[in-house]
Amino acid sequence: MSEFLEQRFPIAVRLGASYEDDFVVDVGRTKGGKEHRRLLHPFPIRRFTVSFSRSKTDLFNEVLALYHRTYGKYAGFRVRAFDDWSTNGATNTPTPLDQQLIKVSAGVYQLIKAYGLSGAALGSIGYPYRKLFKPVTGTVRVAVDGIEQMSGFTIDHTTGLVTFAADPGAAMVTGGCEFDIPCRFDSTITVSPVSPSWAETEEINLMELIDL
Repeated sequence: MSEFLEQRFPIAVRLGASYEDDFVVDVGRTKGGKEHRRLLHPFPIRRFTVSFSRSKTDLFNEVLALYHRTYGKYAGFRVRAFDDWSTNGATNTPTPLDQQLIKVSAGVYQLIKAYGLSGAALGSIGYPYRKLFKPVTGTVRVAVDGIEQMSGFTIDHTTGLVTFAADPGAAMVTGGCEFDIPCRFDSTITVSPVSPSWAETEEINLMELIDL
C-alpha cells in the first residue's frame, strides 16, 4: 500500500477514546457441530473509536482536513496510541534489548513488538506481534548479541526496516523504539454544530493497516 501520508493523526488517541485488538480467525463447523479454527496470521489488528468536542476552527483545520487529504478511507496516516507506543512495556523508555527483530533478508531486519509475553506461548504458534512500520524518528536503538550498535546501520522510518552495512549473520539482533500505528479512517465523520464557534463529532472509527 503506497497511499500513505507520513503525518500523525492530529490528536493523540487518548484517555476517553477506546480501542480493541482483533485477530483474523477462520472458523468452520462440521455438521456434527465440531469447530475447526484456522489462524490466518499472527498480527493483531487494532481499531480505535474516537470522538471530539472542539472549536470549529480546530476541528476543520485538523481532523476534517486530514480526512479530506486521505480521501476518507483511501489513504493511511500515523496514530499514536495513548498507552501503547513503546517496545519496552507500553510506555517505558525504549532500550536496544526490547525485542528480537525479524530477519527479512541478508542484513535487513524488521522492527516488531510482541504481545502476551507474560505467559507461555501457544504451542508452535508463538506470540502475536505487531510489525512496527512507523517508528518515531530519533528513538530507534539496536543491539547485536546484546551490544548496542552506534553506527553501521540505517533505519527506514517509513517501513521500520533496519539495514546493516555488514550482515550480522547468525547473531541475535534486537531493538527498541517509540512507534506510531498506521491506520486509515473506517467511517465517515458526522459533525454537529453546538454553537456558532463549537462543534462535536459522532464516533470516528480508525483501523490499523497491517500490510504496507
